[in-house]
Amino acid sequence: MGVTVVGCVCQQVSWVRRKDDQLQLITFGLHTYSSDSRYSLGYQPPNDWRLHIQFANERDEGHYECQVSSHPPVVYTVLLHVVGEPAPFP
Repeated sequence: MGVTVVGCVCQQVSWVRRKDDQLQLITFGLHTYSSDSRYSLGYQPPNDWRLHIQFANERDEGHYECQVSSHPPVVYTVLLHVVGEPAPFP
């Protein structure tokens, strides 16, 4: 899933997962903070930020947010729905 931030001079971009009333920080800037090694960040300058989830499954479904630290702050919400057969986990 990805977001292209247009017309923004942004300081940082972060990806978080929103589950119930909790936020789980996944990435901040170019760094991944999740203990789940399936998450990675793809960044194409100047403004293409992509969250990658390797071997995504039904447990990964839900709301993810791309938070842009601009003025005013901007939040892009993505609803992930996984379809298809599960990939074999190595």
